[in-house]
Amino acid sequence: MNRPQLYQQLLHNESQLRFLWRCEGLEHFVHLMADFLHWPELEFQQLLVFLREQNQQLVQPDLELFSRCWFPYAYKRAGQQLLWIPAFQKPEQPFLEDDLVSWRQSLLAQLIRPVTQLQPLLAQLQSLPVVQPELLIFHWSRCGSTLVSGCLMLEPELKVLSESMLISDVLLDPELSPYQAQCLDLLVRLQGRFRHQEQQLVIKCNAWDLQHWRLWTHVFPESRLLGLIRQPEAILASHQRVSGRHMVRQQPELWSGIQQGLSLLQYRVEVIRQMADFMLQLQQEKPVLVLDYRQLVATSATELATLLGIQLDEPQSMAWQKRRTMDAKARQTVFIAAPQDPATQFTAQEQQLIRERLGSCYQLLSGQGLA
Repeated sequence: MNRPQLYQQLLHNESQLRFLWRCEGLEHFVHLMADFLHWPELEFQQLLVFLREQNQQLVQPDLELFSRCWFPYAYKRAGQQLLWIPAFQKPEQPFLEDDLVSWRQSLLAQLIRPVTQLQPLLAQLQSLPVVQPELLIFHWSRCGSTLVSGCLMLEPELKVLSESMLISDVLLDPELSPYQAQCLDLLVRLQGRFRHQEQQLVIKCNAWDLQHWRLWTHVFPESRLLGLIRQPEAILASHQRVSGRHMVRQQPELWSGIQQGLSLLQYRVEVIRQMADFMLQLQQEKPVLVLDYRQLVATSATELATLLGIQLDEPQSMAWQKRRTMDAKARQTVFIAAPQDPATQFTAQEQQLIRERLGSCYQLLSGQGLA
């Protein structure tokens, strides 16, 4: 067996990959690679050249074995390629992207970077364990979704995927439209695979994934559904301080049907209007629990868990309650709510625009939550 073949074998060997993942020094890493590649005289510079060549080659994996060790983390539309990272840690940060930053620190992730094409993997979909999310969370952003997912992450039997950019990017590729359902099923099986003794999966979608709610509920018809909303003025004020990706025009567009030439505030109002319309459709057609932010923060930890179908003992309840007092995006910091007085954030004309475009749909939805 030649070295490229041994390398392909290595990519599927969980035991060998774990040894490499635990390496803290280059010398040890090179020593292990020399052993695995049957290359006793291997030196660091030789290894770099070899790995550079291999990283440029598309991997054609045995997906069931390969995905035990590797986690797809990014999508390159040019070439419809998936990029992979070692899958030896459980997601635990407020956003999956934060986990990926941490996971990239290992020598294994820095030196071995597999790339595959997406579409050929669809043929191996049925070889993968079925993953049915227990809960799908749709939201408008800045509505407390990270608070909810952060509490859920405290439960060791739950795996939480928080705002997977990979899945969102694939669903926005028009060339993959005929294969969207298969792609979504595949990526959830790959990213949601239970590798750390988990038993259930929770997915918090990106805000703009709400436009694909029918696809999500078609592929995962048994999943419980949670929709999170908030007073539009509060959302808009939050995005004035730090704008989310979906609240500025992107190339390619994240949203369709929003006219050109709008001011930034007008554009953001139309984005919320689209999200409100999608949430109303979801509420009318599916058994979704819609919670307003004010309802969410007013519930106790035990009440919130019960709404999500989880029973907490006293220590768990205390842990959830403590997590709820911390900043959802900076967990070591106590949360301090920013002032939300519309009169200080928006002119009278802007407030009128917000009320006219968003007031009625927000009122319809905010009446669908807790009695």
